[in-house]
Amino acid sequence: MDSKIRETAYQAWLGYYRSLKGVTLDKKKLVEYANQFSSSMGFTEPPALARRLLLKMNLLGVPGIRVY
Repeated sequence: MDSKIRETAYQAWLGYYRSLKGVTLDKKKLVEYANQFSSSMGFTEPPALARRLLLKMNLLGVPGIRVY
């Protein structure tokens, strides 16, 4: 599978679960699960995301998030 598609899937996964109102996961645990998801797609490390996007998701500075 194309790397760009997998990166987009990782970003979409984070955005989807971050936006759910009934999910009570803290940000650190959510990122941990997202990184496990990225690992299952074959990444050796999670894809880096844009700083602006992470600000919108309120995930900037959460351990395990990579920023470009």
